[in-house]
Amino acid sequence: MSEHAMHHHMPTEPALEPQFGTRIINPPHQHAFALIGQDTVFGVHMTQYTHEVHKYQIILKLKLPEATLQSYRRARKAYPTDFIVMCNDLDDLFTIPSMAAQETTQFTASIFRGWPTEIPKDLDDPHWFPWALDGVNPMEDCLQFKVEVERIVLFRPFAHHYQTPQHATYYLFGEGDEAHMTTLQTARLANGPLGPDTFGPDYDHVLSLREAPDWLDKTLLKAGIVISVPSVQIYDPATNTFSIPCSNPFEGKAKVDVQYRGMGPARPIRPGPSVSCITGVANSETMIPCTGEGQDPLGLSPMPLSYYKA
Repeated sequence: MSEHAMHHHMPTEPALEPQFGTRIINPPHQHAFALIGQDTVFGVHMTQYTHEVHKYQIILKLKLPEATLQSYRRARKAYPTDFIVMCNDLDDLFTIPSMAAQETTQFTASIFRGWPTEIPKDLDDPHWFPWALDGVNPMEDCLQFKVEVERIVLFRPFAHHYQTPQHATYYLFGEGDEAHMTTLQTARLANGPLGPDTFGPDYDHVLSLREAPDWLDKTLLKAGIVISVPSVQIYDPATNTFSIPCSNPFEGKAKVDVQYRGMGPARPIRPGPSVSCITGVANSETMIPCTGEGQDPLGLSPMPLSYYKA
């Protein structure tokens, strides 16, 4: 898939970006959430640094209708590393800030399995959306249901003056015996005084752990904590170079040492299934890492052919 195609995964409008000197707004939109968890279901928002409506990291604890919940649980158990995504309906648009403000507490959504790679696309159509219902079918019992947001686990608007940390930084969260992680992204402003704004490079990674760490209090797990991963270097300040992972950096590792709040003693985690590791959506087109031969900047499981509409 071309870089241009990847950056048309979300519908866009002519004036998505706020202008200086005018009132800042955030238009209602369609959003995609990676679903993770078995006993407790969480939705992790797919980010995109170049569009105001997607410049947010947000993690939701979700309440699904029973039939939908069981369908999702079966799929998550059968396909632990598949990208299972929930999208709000085109007729039920909302903003991410409206969730943080508790103005949007439920919405109509559908759940899909995988990224649809076989749909013909008009790359000049700014309204192209990969999981549009006229092109693909959702999973069984996952069509246009009402989902409730039980609570906000994380709400984090991007600030483009943030600088990339030297080592990978994650948000670790969960509930009960289940734990998950997602990268804390920076969306750094990368350009100089001339030319259009460019953001990145960075990566959007969502994974589960094999169990909740025994060194972490259950309340802190539920609230979420920040950890760093010293073994995964992201930025070298001496050379001003980046080493963005092109795939799951914990693949094949039984144990990884992390640091709470980026300091202190090494504490072990046991990485489990990774459901997405993306560089080709969040970053500006000119800043996308991992576009070389044999590399996949999308890093998402493909949609099974049985879900395509004739």
